[in-house]
Amino acid sequence: MSVLDSCGIILRRETVMEYMSMDSDNKDIDLLLTDLNMSEVIDIMENLYPSRDLAGYKDSVLTLCPEMNKNEEHTESLLFSRREVSLLSSVKYGTVEDLLAFANQVSNMAKQICRHRRQESGIILNMITPKNGRYKIDSDVLLFPWKLTYRNIGTDFIPRGAFGKVYLAQDTETKKRMACKLVPVEQFKPSDVEIQACFRHENIAELYGAILWDETIHLFMEAGEGGSVLEKVESCGPMRSFEIIWVTKHILKGLEFLHSKRVIHQDIKPSNIVFMSTKAVLVDFGLSVQMTEDVYYPKELRGTEIYMSPEVILCRGHTTKADIYSLGATIIHMQTGIPPWVNRYPRAAYPSYLYIIHKQAPPLEDISEDCSTSMRMFLEAALERNPNQRPSATELLKHVALHPPREEQPRCQSLDSALFERKQKELELPENITDSSSFAITEESELLKRQRSLYIDLGTLAGYFNMV
Repeated sequence: MSVLDSCGIILRRETVMEYMSMDSDNKDIDLLLTDLNMSEVIDIMENLYPSRDLAGYKDSVLTLCPEMNKNEEHTESLLFSRREVSLLSSVKYGTVEDLLAFANQVSNMAKQICRHRRQESGIILNMITPKNGRYKIDSDVLLFPWKLTYRNIGTDFIPRGAFGKVYLAQDTETKKRMACKLVPVEQFKPSDVEIQACFRHENIAELYGAILWDETIHLFMEAGEGGSVLEKVESCGPMRSFEIIWVTKHILKGLEFLHSKRVIHQDIKPSNIVFMSTKAVLVDFGLSVQMTEDVYYPKELRGTEIYMSPEVILCRGHTTKADIYSLGATIIHMQTGIPPWVNRYPRAAYPSYLYIIHKQAPPLEDISEDCSTSMRMFLEAALERNPNQRPSATELLKHVALHPPREEQPRCQSLDSALFERKQKELELPENITDSSSFAITEESELLKRQRSLYIDLGTLAGYFNMV
């Protein structure tokens, strides 16, 4: 029941419209607004100004009613539409548009949401099954410190992204394992989920959903249990040439897709390349942008400086070619086990490399001494100082360095293809061979096979058999 009905006052709509059209002072308007219901005021405004957008008068109405502004709950009901409120009420399946709307609400109204929220809320795209609008931490999903399988680093180790911690998550019902990145709600930005939600590719870590719980955003995504390139290099030393080729192919495919959508990753580096059971994927799109013009002009310096291209450091505009340069710097790190520039300019003496990159790029002197001629040519092209002359991801995928002769690639480049090749060899054996000594393997041949095989850690192996 409206305020007018409760007071027994009956006003005709024409009379009210005529009254509001009169040149009365603000006191009369305030008196009228205190006796009218807000919905009736909005209806009157629509009739008075049919050709104007009503949204332009919402702020004015709130300004004219200071008593209403003090009512926090009423203000929130005006700020949020019915659909927006429903997105924050529970955990449920939704579309990409729902996820982006949820991310925008959390980013814009973080303090208000956290103050009045009583349970977790979020949007799920895939893999996760909420129960009655709930998906509770430590009940429906368990979080574990992410311990690497190929080195003993203690139980307290947790890889950290630029803006949050990363945990290994496991659904208690389906036993599905995922990566869960925790971002404080104050630091959360819609760009943290936008690229992964909108663009799907096999070499981009798939985003399963985002859940707001205990004033922290939990981003659930595809888990790379093999660890990152950085973790592998730090624990096992420089990568071998065919391992680098395998990783580079997968990352270039991911970049080719992103660049076709005019997306710049802006933070290509070893820690943002993660191993899956049969592929390598890109992660951490918090700094990524989608260009609306031919050149992107940043408002601030974005990325990790030691892998930055010269044009990014100048902040005078760059394109998707900046990712190609960063990939070249990453390959040098994979080859040598040390980031470019660091060997010649120690970090202790040079706290910043921006000036060095600006004056001396590209870091061709840091290329590994045992680098093949074709790979050196590949790196010289990727690290070309002039971005206009730098090849694209599509062009680099065709480079001869990524397609060496078969004799130079003695082993297959993934676990699946290795098992397939072994099966094919068994099928090709003549039927009359029955002597078991024919299958004996000498110590020397076994050692050579281990030296030539692609590195596979226990986490990758476990992920493969789970997939099968």
